[in-house]
Amino acid sequence: MRTVYSELKSARLRPTSSRVAVLKVFHEAPHEHLTADQVFRRIAKDVEQCSLASVYRALAQLMESSLLDSTWVGETRVVYELGRGVPHAHLVCESCKTVVDIDEPMLQEQHAAIAAAKRFRYAHSSLVVFGLCAQCAAASM
Repeated sequence: MRTVYSELKSARLRPTSSRVAVLKVFHEAPHEHLTADQVFRRIAKDVEQCSLASVYRALAQLMESSLLDSTWVGETRVVYELGRGVPHAHLVCESCKTVVDIDEPMLQEQHAAIAAAKRFRYAHSSLVVFGLCAQCAAASM
């Protein structure tokens, strides 16, 4: 819990009950990718008046401060995760909706090279690869 407060302080954010509760969810599940609704359902019911709207506000503020990142993973689904400060891509299972991080630094280099070849100045990229995870692929056979 101390980490949550110190991260909010470092980001110059007041530790409101919503911000603390949302950030705590991600610290309890540091490798998970969660939708706003999933975050809302994980927040303890005893958090004073934490509505879905306040979760969305807290998510936006935590993203603005780089404490969280978000990724569009198809349809109208956005997932959030702890901000790691390192660019990475994602694999998304189209069946079970599992999201897996791809930590491959060469991808960023390849994206920059592709941009340069097209006379673009590379800033950043976002890559989401869709398919079936091993379990879903085995089940579909």
